[in-house]
Amino acid sequence: MNKDDEKIAGYEEIIKKINGVISVKIIASDEGRIKEIHVLASNKRSPKQIVRDIESAILARFGAEIDHKKISIAQIHDEMEEGYPLQYRLRLKSVDFKSSGPTAEARVDLVYGDGQEFQGVARGAASTSNRYRLVAAAALFAVEEFLNGVCSFAVEDVLPITLAKREVIVAGVSMITNTDEEILVGASLVKRDYSDAVVKATLNALNRKLTILNS
Repeated sequence: MNKDDEKIAGYEEIIKKINGVISVKIIASDEGRIKEIHVLASNKRSPKQIVRDIESAILARFGAEIDHKKISIAQIHDEMEEGYPLQYRLRLKSVDFKSSGPTAEARVDLVYGDGQEFQGVARGAASTSNRYRLVAAAALFAVEEFLNGVCSFAVEDVLPITLAKREVIVAGVSMITNTDEEILVGASLVKRDYSDAVVKATLNALNRKLTILNS
């Protein structure tokens, strides 16, 4: 690890210790200068407070000044929190699945808030069981785009089950941050289409733990 990498690692380490910060990813130039700081944080504190703490912590620890415009905060919300506005969630806009011979492609479009859209695409084998995994993976790629790469996800399993005589899709998702890995599980009733239910189960796996608000 060179000096620039050590400096960036030091910045990330100090930022991770700030109250409310869950994960951080710093993007630097070839010369080692900070271009972007992407932070995943809880919703217990305002983004402005977190940004100020980041500026102060780096100045106090390293004597370096950080332009607040380079810092972006993505906040995690508990959807069960009383009074939480449900419109501040990623929602399914459309899902498309196409197969050509042995290969297939899933494309998922998610929408957030007043109309911001995020898209994910996944390709692979066109088997029936893999269809569910491809759709779930495409949904997760869209979520990762929304989060600017701060957090990564992986499809662990997607299963159709029967519950109370109704068809249900259950999705298991791994959420990976700089410091932790956690398995999240979600479910959705099959109402119109299996692909729709897979995306909703995948989002439900995330939204039971977090509802993502991009600030």
